[in-house]
Amino acid sequence: SFSASASASASNSDSLGYNSPSQNNNHSPNSPALQRSLTSAAASSGEGKSKRPTTVGELMRIQMRIPETVDSRVRRALLRIGGGLVGRRIESVVLPLELLQQLKQSDFTDQQEYDAWQKRNLKVLEAGLLLHPRVSLDKSNNASQRLRQIIHAALDRPIETGKNNESMQVLRSAVMSLASRSDGSFSDSCHWADVEMDLLYAADGQLAEVAKDAKATKDPDYSKILSSTLTSVLGWAEKRLLAYHDTFDSGNIYTMQGIVSLGVSAAKILVEDVSTEYRRKRKGEVDVARNRIDTYIRSSLRTAFAQADSSRRASKNQPNPLPVLAILAKDVGELAVHETKVFSPILKGWHPLAAGIMELTPDAVQVLRAADKLEKDLVQIAVEDAVDSEDGGKAIIREMPPYEAETAIANLVKGWIKTRVWNPQANQEGYAPSAVEILRIIDETLDAFFRLPIPTHPALLPDLMAGLDKCLQYYVMKAKSGCGTRNTYIPTMPALTRCEIGSKFQELCVRINTFHRIRSEMDVLEKRIITHLRNCESAHVEDFSNGLSKKFELTPSACVEGVQLLSEAVAYKIVFHDLSHVLWDGLYVGEPSSSRIDPLLQELERNLLIISETVHERVRTRIITDTMKASCDGFLLVLLAGGPSRAFSRQDSQIIEDDFKALKDLFWANGDGLPADLIDKFSSTVRGVLPLFRTDSESLIERFRRVTLETYGSSARSRLPLPPTSGQWNPTEPNTLLRVLCYRNDETASKFLKKTYNL
Repeated sequence: SFSASASASASNSDSLGYNSPSQNNNHSPNSPALQRSLTSAAASSGEGKSKRPTTVGELMRIQMRIPETVDSRVRRALLRIGGGLVGRRIESVVLPLELLQQLKQSDFTDQQEYDAWQKRNLKVLEAGLLLHPRVSLDKSNNASQRLRQIIHAALDRPIETGKNNESMQVLRSAVMSLASRSDGSFSDSCHWADVEMDLLYAADGQLAEVAKDAKATKDPDYSKILSSTLTSVLGWAEKRLLAYHDTFDSGNIYTMQGIVSLGVSAAKILVEDVSTEYRRKRKGEVDVARNRIDTYIRSSLRTAFAQADSSRRASKNQPNPLPVLAILAKDVGELAVHETKVFSPILKGWHPLAAGIMELTPDAVQVLRAADKLEKDLVQIAVEDAVDSEDGGKAIIREMPPYEAETAIANLVKGWIKTRVWNPQANQEGYAPSAVEILRIIDETLDAFFRLPIPTHPALLPDLMAGLDKCLQYYVMKAKSGCGTRNTYIPTMPALTRCEIGSKFQELCVRINTFHRIRSEMDVLEKRIITHLRNCESAHVEDFSNGLSKKFELTPSACVEGVQLLSEAVAYKIVFHDLSHVLWDGLYVGEPSSSRIDPLLQELERNLLIISETVHERVRTRIITDTMKASCDGFLLVLLAGGPSRAFSRQDSQIIEDDFKALKDLFWANGDGLPADLIDKFSSTVRGVLPLFRTDSESLIERFRRVTLETYGSSARSRLPLPPTSGQWNPTEPNTLLRVLCYRNDETASKFLKKTYNL
């Protein structure tokens, strides 16, 4: 509309030639100095007969720091425009176009100011008609092309704006053609500044600043003017909101949010900052926004129901009218659907119940149950009224489709389940971040579920458990991902004679604790669920017969797998990564007698102590066992794939056997460590290979020939093939025997390897 457009232009000082605030003084719009100047201006309105009364508009001019000469110039132009509206609607005016027509160069102090002002108004037309038009532009639109050409040409050379000037007539023709385009709705208004939502939000933003001023300013004159202005704003908004079914439709619903926000903001300032009664009450007792929205909803629905009632009365005069209850049910249903789909999504930002029952709460369930009872009562009444009809009331029942409250409750419960799954952000020492919080939230979710006053706990419980189970499984999978496996830390196997890797150790131990904790809590939660069911009125005997439906299925196995994977990762990380300097880079390098296992044992003992202090006792044995397995694998890797810096004579075999016994003793710990049978089980491979190191070279060569022929058959008689490296060490496996020979420090082994494989 013209008034909205004029307000939009007035709010943009550049578009009307107002100077930027920074060009006049250094006062902030909300500074105490400016407030004093406003108060002084208001107070001085009664002093002296020569001074005209100070109006709200005058105060606004002072606050916006608009010079009187500029204000006078715009007023003169608006008066001329208004005088030329004989026989025309005010909505048919395109304000920037008329301002260009009315104001001449002589109205400005110099040519430069006039040129700048003309360009700004042309930019306003460009923004409203070309860049952000109300109705989308077709690229082939001639008027838009003409206007674009005129604006671009005027940026280089100002246009003549006389009434009968040809350039002005071309400009007017193009502007009016674009501004009067219709979107299909009946309207003779011109649209040249549809930034209506921006205007509403800008006004709302200004009210936020006004609210700050109102809290800080105690001046009675200011409060009086503020109250008058805000009352006008609120009245404008509520004229549209007290019967919003009549005000808004698909064509303008987008403006409702801005109007509601403006009305609520004005009401809050009036009640909270202007009203003296509010200050006498406790502020928590008054929810202004909720109260206003509640009023708008009730008033609008009453108006809509009244209109529906008029329609029902009129339908009585129609031939074969439907029963009144059927019409009532139909009207109520349509109104409820329209309210929920169109208006509730907007209003729920200020009123939690405006959207109807969209989430599950005990109150919501009670409402649904009451609605279910009302529906059944209405159906019963309708049937009783029509019992004497020909079809016994069947036609009436068909006109009253059931709401099915129980189905609605079930759907809400499922939605509730989706929203109640975990979002943990806590930590507790000894467990991975979030684990304790996850378990707490799951426990609270189960309690909340069984507190819901629904009749279908047993039927919906599997959905809840499946959701929680998937969430826990996802957490476990995420927690173990990226931690590595045993293969992450084992060095790449060298080719016979040569071999040249993180997560923090304690972090992995903490995650193992977490998996164990979650696995243990699963049993506790399952028992608690059974207890909840026993105390649930809606549960029946058959609900306890199938215990499998009350168990978590995914999480326990994920936790077991996680413990197994990370336990191995911890063990192999310690041996092959953290202790590589004493194992891979130190053990038996050079002379075996001077580079024995003691440094490795000292470091291993320190790490085992950390494991004992960090890891839960129920999984501690597993990690220590895996560490022993990793140590044995590392010991064999040094002996059989340690690279050219290592070589062993038969005499070194005693050193190797003594060192390995010391390694086993570390894990036995004089009976306080791993059980002896467990140590024997996982050291069997090393114990099988060590005798090869005290066997003479001739016997080793003969054994190697025999097992190679057994493995490859007659094809190996002419030339012994080079057995591949499998890493599965065994005293009867060709590659293991060959590697012992490769690291044998004597002439017999050297001649055989040179002759057979040119090593």
